[in-house]
Amino acid sequence: MYRAPHSDTPLPGVSAPPRPLVSVIIAYYQQEGFIAETVRSVQQQTYSHYEIIVVDDGSPVPANSVLPESGDVMVVRTENRGCPAARNFGFRLSSGEFLVFLDSDDRLTPGALEAHLKAFAERPDAALSFGAQRFIDEVGRELRRPHNCRPRNNYFLMLLEGNPIGTPGAAMIRREAFAEAGLFDESVRIVEDYPLYLRLAKRHPIVQSPSCVIDYRYHTDSMSRDREGMFKGIMHALDRLEAETALTASERKRLRHGRGRWRHEFRPKKTLAYRLEGLYYRFRAMLTVPLRSYFGSRDAGGTFSSSL
Repeated sequence: MYRAPHSDTPLPGVSAPPRPLVSVIIAYYQQEGFIAETVRSVQQQTYSHYEIIVVDDGSPVPANSVLPESGDVMVVRTENRGCPAARNFGFRLSSGEFLVFLDSDDRLTPGALEAHLKAFAERPDAALSFGAQRFIDEVGRELRRPHNCRPRNNYFLMLLEGNPIGTPGAAMIRREAFAEAGLFDESVRIVEDYPLYLRLAKRHPIVQSPSCVIDYRYHTDSMSRDREGMFKGIMHALDRLEAETALTASERKRLRHGRGRWRHEFRPKKTLAYRLEGLYYRFRAMLTVPLRSYFGSRDAGGTFSSSL
């Protein structure tokens, strides 16, 4: 039987300060080789006031058949409607003040929830916190060390040209802001998180944690291998943003520039002009970084990247 949420038991006679509940929502489809490890990474968090909701999106191998019985995991099965719909379904079942949408083949680092909540405590008006990600392979071997982009004053402008969040599990979202932003667009089946981040960042501040918060698993079935599909999804998101959102003149200019930068990233060419264009984009990105961030400290688990 499901018992939610997981929480520390206070000592008799001692009133513990209120701790925000974090809902970790895992959309599951055909990741039977990884889902148990993904759930375990949540259960091993240093922050214990959480709930885990696994939404089985009509997977051929049901989640219940590969997950060990656990009292702190809610597993619900739906018809196959795609990852965005599964995430939204999990959200409607959740109770947390903060949300983490974790892919069923990735895993949180042990201090991930704690790191996000610390970032929110330092910036109470933020709608979203994100941290660094480490790339791993199918068996968990490191492919790329974690890295953070340098902090920005305006993450909305940054998101028009690139996505430092990388994967949904690298972020924690405030529940109120997620509902206000309209949840995930269920008509979009790839890079569905990107338009959500744009909507959130347009309305609210975003805060960055220096910690590595997630191991992103890169393997043969990873959605990120469909680069052309991702590029088209990003262009569609920018087109909708421009058509439906009141943007300033400078934001529209940045958006047009962003289309070129995304095209440069996803459609590489073996030409001198392409390489020179890459140098231009790198230099332009560095100009948007506040000077003070070049003198900031680095997290022990990662490094800063000046590419964004």
